[in-house]
Amino acid sequence: MREFLLLLKMDLQNLFRNPVLVGFNTLFSGLMTAILGFLMSGNYADIRDAFQYYAVTLTIFAMLNGAMTASNCFMERDIRKPNLRIIFSPVGGTAIWLSKLVASFLFDTALHFLMLVLFVPLFGITLGSNPLYFLLLMLPIEFAAAALGIFFCCILHSEETTSTVLSGFIQILAALGGTFFSLDGLGKIASRISLFSPVKWINDVFFSLSCDNDTSGFLPVFLGALILSILLLLGCRIFFRTEDYV
Repeated sequence: MREFLLLLKMDLQNLFRNPVLVGFNTLFSGLMTAILGFLMSGNYADIRDAFQYYAVTLTIFAMLNGAMTASNCFMERDIRKPNLRIIFSPVGGTAIWLSKLVASFLFDTALHFLMLVLFVPLFGITLGSNPLYFLLLMLPIEFAAAALGIFFCCILHSEETTSTVLSGFIQILAALGGTFFSLDGLGKIASRISLFSPVKWINDVFFSLSCDNDTSGFLPVFLGALILSILLLLGCRIFFRTEDYV
């Protein structure tokens, strides 16, 4: 356990020293929320409603993109070589991917929590009458996203390929789910198409929590993300091969 914690500490330090990952999860999310909220404010009765919409949807978008954080943390070129020594140490190969997964989860969660704390006074958004539900629901989704990135690295054996595949996939699901603009205003057909994206369901639940104080969708999404996380963990354990690092 001590060796694993040391490895986890090293992975966290590497992530927080990466200006690209830190910037994407903070400055990019904040600027996108401010710009889109301002530009689209004319479509809402109140400019705060526009900021509320994009603060929620872009936070979820950033959470899903945690898969790319995990893939970078796991198989980025400068990291692969030092990990070779750890693989053949008493810590073992499992500690490699598990520490990367946990580190990515903690890194993304910390930065996304920070951004939400800043969004409340800056943009006047609300997380609902009980913000704890909102924040708790983020945890299994953040973990599932990190596990997804690690799992695809175990399958594809490449950080670049994993990031390309997952980035395109997440972009499509986010667009269909209403991350950048709601498809509900484009007619019944577009509205029905958006239902095929799980991002749409996740967005709706977070809006229900933050705007309507409705917790009915909390448990299904929480359990769904938790089950997905467990399945991805099993997949990582099955498909990880130490020779992928050689």
